[in-house]
Amino acid sequence: MRCLGRLVMAVILILLLAAGWLYRGEVTRYVRGVVDPMSVARRTGAPSPAALERAEAKVSVLARERPDSILLSADEVASLIASGSELFGQGGVDSVTVELGNRSIRVRAMIDTERIPERWRRMIPGEPAPYEEVIAEGPLGPTRPGVAEWELDRVIVRGLPLPAAVVSRVLGRITGRESDGRLTIGFPPQITGFRVRPEGVAIYRGAVQ
Repeated sequence: MRCLGRLVMAVILILLLAAGWLYRGEVTRYVRGVVDPMSVARRTGAPSPAALERAEAKVSVLARERPDSILLSADEVASLIASGSELFGQGGVDSVTVELGNRSIRVRAMIDTERIPERWRRMIPGEPAPYEEVIAEGPLGPTRPGVAEWELDRVIVRGLPLPAAVVSRVLGRITGRESDGRLTIGFPPQITGFRVRPEGVAIYRGAVQ
């Protein structure tokens, strides 16, 4: 019996370690939010017309006055991403927030399943709820002037990570093109290089960074 108890404890420990690895991002964010909640608030933004206007004004300054770089806030970056992505331009995608990381972003959105196309609903396991939370994260970087690429390393639906093959298939159905799990995002053409940081996105004048 003692050996059986040790075996059960070992299995539980392995399961806990596996869960910790699968949800390491969520665990890290939770700890960070408890220790320094303002850091999470500063790096998280939501799109809005006012923030989009500010972002476009800063980009105009970059082209007109030619400083070495400008810094966009999380709200401003979220607005550029929302306006330049066919994923977030769909009806039924609401409450979008963007959290900045080191060269990566984490996007959270609520999906109104009654308003999205049927081909999207078929991607959700089981019977979709009226609203579903979707979280996606991965590196965001420039590819050419006015174009960025977001590599979706991780997508979570109903609290469960989706396999990479499923993510690629979903993106392919949404965009109507073959996908390897990367999403193209249009930026103003003046943006040729940038780097995502927790404190903001630095937009550079000149070569792609």
